[in-house]
Amino acid sequence: MAGSSFRTMIPLIILLFICKSHQVLDPSQPRIAIVGAGISGTSAAYFLSKTPGLNPKIDVYSKDPVGGRMATVNIQGYDFETGGSVLHPRNRYMKQFAEQFGFKRKKGISGKFGLYDGSHFVYSEGDWSVMNVASLLWRYGFSLLKVNTLVGEMLNQFERIYSFQDDGYAFSNVADLLSAMDPSFNLMLERSLEAGLKHAGVSNLFIEELANAIMRVNYGQSSDAHQFVGSVSLAGAETGLWSLHGGNKKIPHALLNASGASFHNEEVEAIHLNSDGRFSLRFKENDEMPLYDAVILATPVTNDTSMFGFENFPRQFHFPGRFHQTVCTMVQGDVNHETFQFADSSSVIDDIFTTNRTLFFNSLARNYPVDIDDGAENAPSVWKVFSNEPLSKRELDILFSTINETFVIKWKAYPEYDGTTSTGNFTLHPGLYHINAIEFAASAMEMGIIGARNVALLAASHLGVDVQDRKTQSFHIEL
Repeated sequence: MAGSSFRTMIPLIILLFICKSHQVLDPSQPRIAIVGAGISGTSAAYFLSKTPGLNPKIDVYSKDPVGGRMATVNIQGYDFETGGSVLHPRNRYMKQFAEQFGFKRKKGISGKFGLYDGSHFVYSEGDWSVMNVASLLWRYGFSLLKVNTLVGEMLNQFERIYSFQDDGYAFSNVADLLSAMDPSFNLMLERSLEAGLKHAGVSNLFIEELANAIMRVNYGQSSDAHQFVGSVSLAGAETGLWSLHGGNKKIPHALLNASGASFHNEEVEAIHLNSDGRFSLRFKENDEMPLYDAVILATPVTNDTSMFGFENFPRQFHFPGRFHQTVCTMVQGDVNHETFQFADSSSVIDDIFTTNRTLFFNSLARNYPVDIDDGAENAPSVWKVFSNEPLSKRELDILFSTINETFVIKWKAYPEYDGTTSTGNFTLHPGLYHINAIEFAASAMEMGIIGARNVALLAASHLGVDVQDRKTQSFHIEL
């Protein structure tokens, strides 16, 4: 009798599942789910919402707050950047977003930097800018000019992607997107920054000191990383860098609001492919299984960053590679001037970059509140330390003579760029896309937006929009 009851329940369970998964969708308003609410996910929502002829209903899911790795921490009443902090003057999308939403740019505060090898400074800026330039040229010679030329040429080639995207061209994988910028970019993924710079005639001294120091502060890695991300990192050391007054996280919040998407503070556990080609989402703490015409993953998907389930797909997805752990320690206090052989605390320079790969910290930099431009005399003395592992009390005592408050943010910030991992695909299955595949070329805010627009074009095309029709290419015209 019990077995008979169980057999009668099975069709009922299947029927309930089918009714739950096969909702009736409005063909005039495709439903799109975006998993992730950082700069990539909110950019994708924005681009999709601005695509004429699409009229999507967009749901954005994230267990974390909107903004993702663009975040701030409050210290004694002031907000300080902990995540994506600076933007390059040639980041077109971020510049356009800031202008469109009427956000004020935060003026950069000039400060002195030095290169520290663990025992002393191999180079340190002084009070005279002319002497600083002369000292750099004396130490690194023509390598400075060679690297400046290399980075400038790369940025010129990189900017081609904006025209391609304005014209509606999209790419199913990262390698093709990079080739559209310049075929040499994929070759840069196959050799280290060190090898690429040596090939260009850059000195070993420049590579071991400046190149390594810049890679350590930007990516927590060394010149062993591939040349493409290394070149992006070197570009991030140029002059003219900027940020948003009030914090860079204002951009993803504004993009989400402008898109009209609905935000859900939910953790997506699995994506299920239904027999009609649509997708159902399964949540960690919610029994609903909403149905979507397209799903966009705007979050890292590797074995060490997520445990997504992909159900009922014709093939298994493999996400090679791993993400690098970065620890950001915000300290309100005073740097130990004796450790760095300064005369007193007032002599400590603003940015200390390390050249020694074995040191326990990558960089130590003075931080300023996000809503103050002039250095904020009344603001607390706050320093940001980047390291690959959490700092012990002994290590903190080496770096600081006085500590009033500490805030530790530990995250998987960007991939390990060892040159052995392929960049992967944007298109995982028709209607299913992964923006963050682009991070294995280089992880940066502008790269995330470029990946988002590429995926928005792919998704719109999948849903029947002719993305190369001039009438649909409204984004660059609106701005």
